[in-house]
Amino acid sequence: MSGKRSHWDPISGTIAVETPDTSTIRQGIAIPPVVNRILLGAALLSIFWVMVEGFVTDAFPFVPVAVTTVVWGLFFGAAQLENEDGRKIIRRVRLAKGKGWSYTGELMARVREFASVSKSDGVDRATRLVKSERALAVEARVPELTFTRIGAFSGALFDGEFWGESSHDRLPFWLAIGAMNMESGLAFNSGLRRDAFGGKGGYGQFFSLLGAYRIDRKTGIRTVVMPENLFSKGPLDRDLKTESIEFNRAFRISSRYKGEARAAADLTLDTLRVLTPATQDVMLAMHKRYHNTGFVLDDDILFFMAQDKLVGANAAPDRIDALIVEIAEDFERAKFSLKRYVE
Repeated sequence: MSGKRSHWDPISGTIAVETPDTSTIRQGIAIPPVVNRILLGAALLSIFWVMVEGFVTDAFPFVPVAVTTVVWGLFFGAAQLENEDGRKIIRRVRLAKGKGWSYTGELMARVREFASVSKSDGVDRATRLVKSERALAVEARVPELTFTRIGAFSGALFDGEFWGESSHDRLPFWLAIGAMNMESGLAFNSGLRRDAFGGKGGYGQFFSLLGAYRIDRKTGIRTVVMPENLFSKGPLDRDLKTESIEFNRAFRISSRYKGEARAAADLTLDTLRVLTPATQDVMLAMHKRYHNTGFVLDDDILFFMAQDKLVGANAAPDRIDALIVEIAEDFERAKFSLKRYVE
């Protein structure tokens, strides 16, 4: 290990983070996504072949079983050769060290929990993987951005966290990232086979990036800026409004005071004082660039969520990690816009 470093943390206040030592991690071999897709497809077809042979003939299906065994062996062997988890840690640690940040995936790792399972012959003990205490604490801190919401977010599963300081104003920030494989080769909607970064293809990865910036300004309010959805249209559209029609169409705004209750009129004015036209422009730019975006301003902390997909050549795992810096800089512009106008 490289030793613990203390950082500001939006979840627990401060945190001591130990970035992993990657010198003992096996590098693995980068296998093109198309190879994994072919192996997985062949493995699934081989199982179907075994089932068909079992129904059609009375004899044991030696050939289909042999082929199935070989294909699944190749599939799992390729996963072992690739060692994607190890390569991911190496990439992210390299990124963190290059930027002077800290990184760990241990706090977000799922933990094994014992549970009682009822069966026909009684009760048995079983284990299951559940979210860690850290992951649950993140969800509790900003449920608006982390839970599944129709028309907004798909729910987030994170597998790593970064802590560091902005190179512009030296204020601290935190980023959590997670990604999952997606297959859209048979999708009717051609848009599912394209991403916002020029990628085209049926295989992809869906990523979630949740971050928090200190803005060094006390606002005294908690303002949530969420994507609009079908359940907040027409007569149900009763959220706070700005002077921008485009912003009101894109986002749903809610706000409350952090401390003592004050008049609703004051709350509206204080919220609009934070959501200046310049801030709205930055948020709209993020809304147009990424599939789903949302913001929570909690007093002097700006949380943001970005969810989108990468397909084709962009779906390579290292492409997602490379985007971390780019996305973080995009959302930092929203932070600077808030700092500039919040007094």
